[in-house]
Amino acid sequence: MWLSCGILSDDHVLAAALWRNLFNRNCEDPRHLELLVEYVRKQVQHLDALSGEDLLLTGEVSWRPLVESNARSILKPLSPVYNDEGL
Repeated sequence: MWLSCGILSDDHVLAAALWRNLFNRNCEDPRHLELLVEYVRKQVQHLDALSGEDLLLTGEVSWRPLVESNARSILKPLSPVYNDEGL
């Protein structure tokens, strides 16, 4: 239930649920929590795109890797991101 609430809510709620239930309120590096939030969001996005009929017929579920080469973040930045390149 805690994961469902986090998935259906925003990233802050999901991060809090993961921190409490998977990290047992002990996460030394917040980047690990951020990575896990993004991983869960990408998995949900991936599962939503799968064919329900294929899942029922084959029972095979594919998963995205935790770390992907050339991956783009799907998380929304909490603050504006500025590109200072070329200044």
